[in-house]
Amino acid sequence: MDEGLYNKKLVCPVCSKEFLTTKVKIRAAKVLSRDTDFCLHYEDLNPLLYEVDVCENCGYAALSEKFSDIYDKERETLLKEIAPRWRRRSYAGERSLDTAIEVFKLALYQLQLRKAKSSELAKLCLRLAWLYRFKNDEREKEFLEHALKFYKDAYEKESFPVENLDEYTCAYMIGELSRRLGKKDEAVRWFSILISSREARQKRTLMTLIQDQLQFLREDRKK
Repeated sequence: MDEGLYNKKLVCPVCSKEFLTTKVKIRAAKVLSRDTDFCLHYEDLNPLLYEVDVCENCGYAALSEKFSDIYDKERETLLKEIAPRWRRRSYAGERSLDTAIEVFKLALYQLQLRKAKSSELAKLCLRLAWLYRFKNDEREKEFLEHALKFYKDAYEKESFPVENLDEYTCAYMIGELSRRLGKKDEAVRWFSILISSREARQKRTLMTLIQDQLQFLREDRKK
């Protein structure tokens, strides 16, 4: 295994059994660049590939930061729907892009079974789009569309902030994903809403991104 990786023991909150998962050491994660939808590109090891933990015993899969957050009713659902069909498999060790996509899709499916919030589903779909981007795979657009749909639903129905997502960042993501999917008028509309908001203008990093994107859209229209 790469020296930039390490294994850690976890106890599954669904089946209560121990298993190993793999993470990237902080010093081994060297950022090269960041895309306008916040996708990070790394020099070598990419921590994104290891963001989902999977219990080898029952198949429970979730983002590391949310792995322990599960209700009794959700646990019962997964023990009924996932565990009986699960063929024991460990995802510890180095992961390829294809393996990372596999575990992210497993986590996404389970979030849907658990009737998770749209903001949670959007987060996973966006990360799946990034993984396909790293592969230069057209399926990136498919998951950008899913993420856009869930971000819109979250903006309309959820109370912000939702964990690390505030309403202005959510609105920005709707505009940016619309732009990436060629929905230019919709992108301009969402960016313009943010620029006209006094509260949103306090978020300087976001405003810089929005102004850059609006300039890009204007130049694109001229062409």
